[in-house]
Amino acid sequence: MPTPTACSAARRESPYVNTLLKLIPLVLGLQEQLRQAVQSGDMETSHGICRIAVALGENHSRALLDQVEHWQSFLALVNMIMFCTGIPGHYPVNETTSSLTLTFWYTLQDDILSFEPDKQAVYQQVYRPVYFQLVDVLLHKAQFPSDEEYGFWSSDEKEQFRIYRVDISDTLMYVYEMLGAELLSSLYDKLGRLLTSTEQPSSWQHTEALLYGFQSIAETIDVNYSDVVPGLIGLIPRISISNVQLADTVMFTIGALSEWLADHPVMINNVLPLVLQALGNPELSISSVSTLKKICRECKYDLPPYAANIVAVSQEVLMKQIHKTSQCMWLMQALGFLLSALQVEEILKNLHSLISPYIQQLEKLADETPNPSNKLAIIHILGLLSSLFTTLDISHHDDDHETAEVKKLPLQQGPNPVVVVLQQVFQLIQKVLSKWLNDAQVVESVCAIFEKSVKTLLDDFAPMVPQLCEMLGQMYSTIPQASAIDLTRQLVLIFANEPAHFPPIKALFLLVTSVTLTLFQQGHGLS
Repeated sequence: MPTPTACSAARRESPYVNTLLKLIPLVLGLQEQLRQAVQSGDMETSHGICRIAVALGENHSRALLDQVEHWQSFLALVNMIMFCTGIPGHYPVNETTSSLTLTFWYTLQDDILSFEPDKQAVYQQVYRPVYFQLVDVLLHKAQFPSDEEYGFWSSDEKEQFRIYRVDISDTLMYVYEMLGAELLSSLYDKLGRLLTSTEQPSSWQHTEALLYGFQSIAETIDVNYSDVVPGLIGLIPRISISNVQLADTVMFTIGALSEWLADHPVMINNVLPLVLQALGNPELSISSVSTLKKICRECKYDLPPYAANIVAVSQEVLMKQIHKTSQCMWLMQALGFLLSALQVEEILKNLHSLISPYIQQLEKLADETPNPSNKLAIIHILGLLSSLFTTLDISHHDDDHETAEVKKLPLQQGPNPVVVVLQQVFQLIQKVLSKWLNDAQVVESVCAIFEKSVKTLLDDFAPMVPQLCEMLGQMYSTIPQASAIDLTRQLVLIFANEPAHFPPIKALFLLVTSVTLTLFQQGHGLS
């Protein structure tokens, strides 16, 4: 460590600082007692000692860092807190202490990075190795227990462990600010050695933890310029996935790298087959569907060669009903992104095969007498259509910037595919409404299809305006409902200034206003 004069002149020690400097040896003197408590399983004692060390370090780190001539004492305290972070055992079953220490590492890093550059460089020299050690400790603590042991954990313990891992993930993301690209290189080197070692097979827990570290950083930090990501994408297919937790982390890691894949489309085929295979596993529902959605959103202009396969696998999964409702909606949103980059003829062909089974089912349900069972089925189908139309946008209104790929896309001719489908099913939707007009949830689901389509298509929705205004007016006159007002507002916002659409919009607006005022005058509210 450089001499104090290399950092800053020694300050006159105030009573406050004197007290702190006297406290450090006292706390350090508890280390042997701490180790004995850990060895004997005395959680209460070890917890108490760690709380004392963390409180001293966390509340006074800036003052202690300022005492450059006493840097070794403070470093000893930091190492004691490191021991508390890495305390043996799995949280929260064998220990509950390590979580107390995480905010200390945030505070210490903030204080180091707040110094002027020269002083900061000195502290970085001392504490960068400490933070690299911290990464190793955190990834070890993030490891799952053995399958047998984990099987005995209660659902509450598993949930606490999940939250603890999220806290570790947040800490790793924060530590990246201190360690930078060298952290990714370190993780990649360790993962590479682990997967290519021929000496002894590694545990899936070790592999999963290293991937989890990558995922934690890639989810929030721009890794597009990292030179280790190509190697990581190359390593992922080599991972022997025999465990749900590992498979989940593989999926989430791929999802976190979706923006990178958009800039390096040649690598998509390395990981897309893994994602499509995982779609068929109900245990990987959230991770596989969310990852496919990210890939379809970020990489849609490079996915046409894979579109037929993605649609076929997704359709099979949807028909088997292996995913919960929310994941089905995500999957439809993913397909909306995917189809947006195809030619209109291809979009219409895929839409026909994708939604025909649901339209047939809806036709059947529309003929049945309303009951709770078919109500849920109707809402589910309408929700799937809403989700698909939320993201199917051939005009690319939602693209943040005009990429080279967008510029290359030929101008789409003819009617918008979403409008074509809506016109085809319009009478069927009216039939459903005729039987369910007094049910707010069904009406809301119907309105959601049109509202999401309007928001996505904007002016391209124009061909639907006259008939939709007429239907909305009939609905609202019969049974006024809030969802109809929301849809009316969207139509007014987008089309009221269009001369061609002003008459139907004006008529709808006057009708809705009149009915609503009458309701309020009568003391009634909207259903």
